[in-house]
Amino acid sequence: MHKIRLVGTTFLPLMLVAMSAGLAGCVAQYRVPPDAPYASVRLLTSTDDNTTFNVVDPARCPSPARPLVLAGMGKQLAAMGRDRGLDMAGRPPEPPSRTRERKVAVGKRVFVAVTSTAAAPPEDVRCAAGVSFIPQAGAQYEIRYTRDDTASQCSARVLRLQPLADGGANLAQEPSQQGFRALRREYVCDAPGIRPARENQ
Repeated sequence: MHKIRLVGTTFLPLMLVAMSAGLAGCVAQYRVPPDAPYASVRLLTSTDDNTTFNVVDPARCPSPARPLVLAGMGKQLAAMGRDRGLDMAGRPPEPPSRTRERKVAVGKRVFVAVTSTAAAPPEDVRCAAGVSFIPQAGAQYEIRYTRDDTASQCSARVLRLQPLADGGANLAQEPSQQGFRALRREYVCDAPGIRPARENQ
């Protein structure tokens, strides 16, 4: 159990941890080059509290680069700009304020750390869950983040959308998904498959 004003640590299917506000700081936004192939990802959170989806790159482990913001939700995150959707298939299970649609690069594993801040009191407690998967060009996915009211437990999972002719979609578990700890960005270096690759370099 990690204790940094920790209110609780629980391991759900895709690795989660409750944490204090330790990931603060300015970060750049994640972008896919305009002419590059991409996959579409619908990002969903179960809470109205501030939630950020960050992309963490393990390429520089054991000291990974600062995470890039994929999307943010919550009343204090409106400054991130007007959101534009990608006309993805299916109807989101969460309202628009809890939903974003983004492009991600394809052909390599993408590591997404989701962090949400608890409402007062105490405002400095967060819950983070990490999930990775290998997006395919033209495919559509959902990353669903769920959290309890006190930010003591949370989880994330990846679903693949199978578009239907009527605009709806069937959902299936994404087979390439893996969980990782998201308390700190350097924990991505301990994600499945990353440590052996580093040791063999």
